[in-house]
Amino acid sequence: MPSIAVVGLQWGDEGKGKVAAYLARGANLAVRYNGGPNAGHTIMYSGKTFRMHLVPAGGLVCGTAAIGAGVYVDLKTLSEELKESREVRPDLRLYLSPRAQVITEIARRAEEFLESMRGERAIGTTRRGIGPTAVERFGRVGLRVADLLEPDSLQEKLRDIVTFWNLKGVDTRALADGLSELFSSIEVEVTEVNRLIRERLTSGGTVIFEGAQGTMLDVFYGTYPYVTSSITTSAGVSIGCGIPSRWIDVIVGVAKSYTTRVGAGPFPTEIHGDIADRIRSAGVEYGATTGRPRRIGWLDIAQLKFAADLNGTDEIFLTRVDTLSGLDRLKVCVGYEGYEDGEFPVTVSELSRVRPVYAELEGWPPIDETKRGEILREGYGALPSQARRYLDFVEENLGTHVKYVGVGPRTEDVVER
Repeated sequence: MPSIAVVGLQWGDEGKGKVAAYLARGANLAVRYNGGPNAGHTIMYSGKTFRMHLVPAGGLVCGTAAIGAGVYVDLKTLSEELKESREVRPDLRLYLSPRAQVITEIARRAEEFLESMRGERAIGTTRRGIGPTAVERFGRVGLRVADLLEPDSLQEKLRDIVTFWNLKGVDTRALADGLSELFSSIEVEVTEVNRLIRERLTSGGTVIFEGAQGTMLDVFYGTYPYVTSSITTSAGVSIGCGIPSRWIDVIVGVAKSYTTRVGAGPFPTEIHGDIADRIRSAGVEYGATTGRPRRIGWLDIAQLKFAADLNGTDEIFLTRVDTLSGLDRLKVCVGYEGYEDGEFPVTVSELSRVRPVYAELEGWPPIDETKRGEILREGYGALPSQARRYLDFVEENLGTHVKYVGVGPRTEDVVER
């Protein structure tokens, strides 16, 4: 398959890193197309757990990775991740778009102020400076990787950003020197990523496009204003990489077999109490970036259908089926009262008032390590019958083929239907 886009269909944390790593087997290039270090991809590779924030997870598998123009880059985070990644993959080659935006200490200070200003209405950001860096980009004062290649004018550009935010006490000379020194120490090749992608595809290679966050956090179509500062839908691939959409052959939508959310904002199928605690514990549902416990909810077909249609999803990769194992009964939201099929609320106030319509299904026995091994050896048919019925139900109601099923935490813990 020449090119595959990996897109999250929920509020992020769907397992996109694992999916990208799984699909990157045999690929020639893995490209990150959006987001920044506010998004963490946790994958198990070579017997070690990695929490990737900027380096594409698929790059660990295929050995060649790129960061597109749609990504917000924190140089310190990038340096640390590359060092850790090359401990197990010393031949890892990383390309970086000169058009990618650079996060500075100025943006982090601005975000602290903005979140404090909102008080009880705070978005619940990771305070990594992503939002203010996006504001700088569209305010046309932002710092890009290309600017780091012109150190003589770097301090002047930083002064413009300080003036933009009306901040006091920022030593722009020290900041410029620190950025230049850090950038020069990172073993990365700055190049136009769209040309690199073209070269790979025209020579018959396979490219994996790896997204961050999820559709419901998209700055245009998510639960605004409780969203991120990127285009998290499949449209973000074209914009973040500088390629035409026709270069994307398959769009794989990633969803958990339940739903999670981090931070504030409406969450129609949210559950509390013992069941939520059990799922959170079994799924280790804590943020890879902040460590915050994730909110837990039942699978929401109404939300998923909206996301799948919006992205033009060809196939579904449903993760964490093993996490739900051992529960007696499960619920799935099949729609909202008073809403037509495929219709989704626009405002957060409207979404907070919806009444989910649930179907109840039988749970399945625990999938322990022994059962997991059996499933991986024998394939899809070895899944408990109740789990297969759950997957059939999701596919029938969603109208999109569930091709991949995640049954464990490792990259290879996947069966295909």
